[in-house]
Amino acid sequence: MLKWFKNILGIIILAFLVYYLSQHWHQLKVLLKLRPLDILALYFLTAIGTTNNARIFQLLLRQLNAHLPLPKAVLLQSATRVLNYIPMKFGTVFRVNYLKRFYGLSYTDSITVLSHLALLTAFTAGLIGLVSLVSEYGLQGNDNRILALAFLGLSTTASVFYFVPFPVPKAENKFTKIFKKFITGRQSISRNLKTTSLCIAHFVLTFVMSSLRFWIIYRTMDVDISPVGCLVLGAVGFGSVVLGLTPGSLGIREVLLGSAAVVIGIPLEVGILAAMFDRAIMLSWTFVVGGSCALWLWREDPQDFKDASQSTGLKKQRQLMNNE
Repeated sequence: MLKWFKNILGIIILAFLVYYLSQHWHQLKVLLKLRPLDILALYFLTAIGTTNNARIFQLLLRQLNAHLPLPKAVLLQSATRVLNYIPMKFGTVFRVNYLKRFYGLSYTDSITVLSHLALLTAFTAGLIGLVSLVSEYGLQGNDNRILALAFLGLSTTASVFYFVPFPVPKAENKFTKIFKKFITGRQSISRNLKTTSLCIAHFVLTFVMSSLRFWIIYRTMDVDISPVGCLVLGAVGFGSVVLGLTPGSLGIREVLLGSAAVVIGIPLEVGILAAMFDRAIMLSWTFVVGGSCALWLWREDPQDFKDASQSTGLKKQRQLMNNE
């Protein structure tokens, strides 16, 4: 039951949001004016964002001597997203096993890459969100200050964990061996400022693509929102993903985006509606494109999926890391 908790929590929150919107539907239904061209533009921006995220993952892998071609990185990235809606992070376990089998990347190194990917996401989201919020909306009002503190805390915490060196343990046991390997991989990534700068630049592009999606959605709803306001929402959206409380921050992201919309002067129900429409675009892309990519990888070698299903579970994952 515990392994399903995150999925159930996300569904409950999403169901509550649908109920909340239904109470305001007579006011909101007139806002939905999306044309087919707008929807195509939203999917195009999503495709650019997906490719860009795969490029970031590829850059980080290169620091640990794992050279993943970009098309394969896109396939793996897309498949992982849809498989992560299965409990116990099935998609992440699948990706880790895939990288070990075909590119010789250890489980510890995979965790190092994924953790630094999350830290860079948090750092860039916090920094862009803070600068955008302060420059456009200032710090007047408690809501603005709370959101600014959240951005500042997110960026500061991520930068500390990314750049500050960890002490190397002196004891010799299985745990310290794994930890030392993690530190070695961490140093390979964090000390390469060129790669770090490139990754941050790609993340900025990803945030711009996400912000453009919000701009299109709000524009079709005749809601006046500045480009900087869209950057604030984009930063909140990516910051919520780092929390990982539910698969893909299902429900959590919509609540936070609705709350952030209030800070920049948009009614809560309108902010939630825009966030849920953006979620609909993301989910349809994830399940159609991600599902196709997962099927492609399964046809290449079904054994990868069998290995992933056998590796799920914390106890099993610890055994695999100990056996490296």
